[in-house]
Amino acid sequence: MEYQKSVLDERRADDRTDSVYTRAHARPRRSAPKATLLSFVWPGAGQWYLGQRVAAFIYALPPLLVVGALLALTRDGLESLAGRLFDPPVALTILVGLILLGLWRLLSMADAWSLGRRRERAFALGAGASDKGRAGASDKDRSGRGRLAAVVALAAIVVVVHAVPAALAFKFYEAGSAIFQPDGGVAAPPTAEPAPTSSPVPGSTPGPAASPDPAVPSPPRTPIPTIPPDVTDDGLVNVLFVGTDSLPRRPADHRLADSITLASFDPAKGSIDMVSLPRNVSRFPQYWGGFYEGKINTLISSAQADPGSYPDGPMDTFVEQISYLVGVDIDYYATVDIPGFQRLVDAVGGIDVEVTEPIADPAFPLYLDVGRRHLDGATAMMYVRSRKGPGGSNERRSYRQQQVLLELRRKLSDPQMLPRLPEVLDAMASTVRTNLPAGRLGETLRLAQQASDAEISQVFLGPETYARELPGSETDLEYAVELRMEAVAAYSLELWGDASYYSDWAYYEELTIPSQAGSR
Repeated sequence: MEYQKSVLDERRADDRTDSVYTRAHARPRRSAPKATLLSFVWPGAGQWYLGQRVAAFIYALPPLLVVGALLALTRDGLESLAGRLFDPPVALTILVGLILLGLWRLLSMADAWSLGRRRERAFALGAGASDKGRAGASDKDRSGRGRLAAVVALAAIVVVVHAVPAALAFKFYEAGSAIFQPDGGVAAPPTAEPAPTSSPVPGSTPGPAASPDPAVPSPPRTPIPTIPPDVTDDGLVNVLFVGTDSLPRRPADHRLADSITLASFDPAKGSIDMVSLPRNVSRFPQYWGGFYEGKINTLISSAQADPGSYPDGPMDTFVEQISYLVGVDIDYYATVDIPGFQRLVDAVGGIDVEVTEPIADPAFPLYLDVGRRHLDGATAMMYVRSRKGPGGSNERRSYRQQQVLLELRRKLSDPQMLPRLPEVLDAMASTVRTNLPAGRLGETLRLAQQASDAEISQVFLGPETYARELPGSETDLEYAVELRMEAVAAYSLELWGDASYYSDWAYYEELTIPSQAGSR
């Protein structure tokens, strides 16, 4: 009896062993590395492969939402996406999203690996009950180390794939935070008569309120901005570009406007008009009344040094003044620091310009022959500042500055700039400032793309047509000029028509009559 019982027990044990082996081999074998690879491709795919449907859905859904959000950002094109990335909150959101998505992928891969290894151990346990499933320990160790190394390599790829765009998003965040910080003014001290500190409100007649004698400087007082007449909104986009000269040799609070160019884009006509003012314009009517006896390139530093007399702030005062003189509303401004300009040109790989007249300026020195020339940052800076020697003058320099602005616009919109993007963003962050709202940059970039084939005209409001040189008997300033306001008004009306402030007779009269009196 005992012998029979022993035989039965052995048979039952063999049956249990065969049952475990059969169950282990009855299930399809699932590889942990393969599951990890699938979750590397898309979070949750490895879990689906291992039969974990709920876990697969949980891991797959967040990346779908992130990708959907990114696709929504590109719905208006790559220009719109680039514009949105300059908006600091958007860039920061994308940065955080990329980091979290990378961590989520790593978590999904780790979970797939862990789940797959448990399945493999269960399979090995069943196979281990039979001689058929046995393998040498050294072979298992070598195989395990190789598979683990492959998983670590996949994890490293995930880190790199997410770190690179995250670093780029951070560059956009830094650049956007630096660029889109308009240089606002300092509030004026309390006075009996409040002084507006925003843009003029359309609807009433402007006019200087100080002495009409331009030879007598008006006393410092709280400015009351002149209100331009109401004009028709015809869709013009006017951007004032100001090159500020803050070289190390100058005091930190003494910024000069080295170049002054208004770019006026008319989408309806498909045209761009580049209008430059001489930096040495003097004795011009101020928009709050009276005359400015210094050169216009010192207006920014004057407003910075005396905020009580210029409550609109340095840049806002300057922009309103240019708007007042040329007679058109200026939508936005952008300042480019001259020392940083060299870095920006180098960042885009240099620029190509057409030299129409030979330049021989021994002051820099700069020597360029006629023809197509490639300029690096240092040469480009000399090119836009040179005004001496053959081919040199304030007017020619102004046209060269306009030319370089257009070339920079072309280079920055070139898709080949993508590999240089981090360097370009660094250069822009240290060089460019604007009052353009960051959220509207995408719209502006689309307009810039629309203007890529626009007809371009250039004009310099300098002597002798639009200004006259002031003789030493009339001013203590060296190389100063005075605008011929009648000619400026006529050009403004010709260019902008009803959109020109000069289309209002009272405005025209207030600015041109003092100019006529001062010229006599």
